[in-house]
Parts: sequence; C-alpha cells; structure tokens
Amino acid sequence: MPRPKGSPNKTTKEVKELLTNILSKHMDDLDECIAALPAHRKVDALLKLAAMILPRPQIEQHPFMEEWIEDEQPFVIHINDLHTTAQC
Repeated sequence: MPRPKGSPNKTTKEVKELLTNILSKHMDDLDECIAALPAHRKVDALLKLAAMILPRPQIEQHPFMEEWIEDEQPFVIHINDLHTTAQC
C-alpha cells in the first residue's frame, strides 16, 4: 500500500538526517578545503553547494504578459540619430 499523498518519506528523512550529521562533523574541514581551492574552483564548489540547499528560482509570468505568437511579425521602431542632417 503506498503512503498517503503529502506524508513524509521515512527513508528520505533518515538519509537526510544522516548526511546532515556527517556534514556537520566535517564542517571545519570542508571550510578549509574550499578556502584552499583556486578562485575558479572555489566559485564552482560554492555554486554547487548552494544548488543543494537553496530552492531553484521559479520563473514567474506577469499576469499582463501575453504569449508570443510565432506567426506575428515583431513591431519595430526606428529611431533616427538627432545629430545627422536630414537630406531633402
């Protein structure tokens, strides 16, 4: 019988707790290792760690935004340079 919708997954919860405990014990080591990396590798490591803990950004659609219809031609506005002289 499957678990009810919305109820926590026991195994996932236990694994997350285990990993949290392991990481908390090695936080100082992790900090030193990251500090010792070259700048480009440090940025890469921090971005990968951030992706694991921060929620992914969601793209919001503005309520007034219309979907682009591919068959429509774009509306183009040409702006003339004020510093050029008009030829008559």
